[in-house]
Amino acid sequence: MKSTKVFIFLAVFFVITFLTMTSMKSETIHQTGAYLEITLDIKAENRGNAGSVYVKYKQPFLDQIKGATSKELLLRSDDVQVLHGFETEADANAYLTSKLFEADVVRELKPYLEGAPEVRVYSVFK
Repeated sequence: MKSTKVFIFLAVFFVITFLTMTSMKSETIHQTGAYLEITLDIKAENRGNAGSVYVKYKQPFLDQIKGATSKELLLRSDDVQVLHGFETEADANAYLTSKLFEADVVRELKPYLEGAPEVRVYSVFK
């Protein structure tokens, strides 16, 4: 009786594991080779609105932009930084001229900016 319960448990465990593994999206691990850092001067009272823009465009950035590996919003007392990860430096530079960046992100952030953003691209030392 005990061995039957163990067998049933193992069979159910196997089926659940198999279904989980086959339903998971196969993803390629992308290695970050460059970062794009954009520093924004945004007043404290406007940071919530700017954060909403970040949230709105984070997933489209990751899904649509060639070579995108990550996107993080960094809050400091003096400013806000958005750190974008890319596979290559060329991918980072290409994003700066993309429709998503120019027509969407920049347009929506513009009302909250106190000055021109500071843009830097870094290569990762390996």
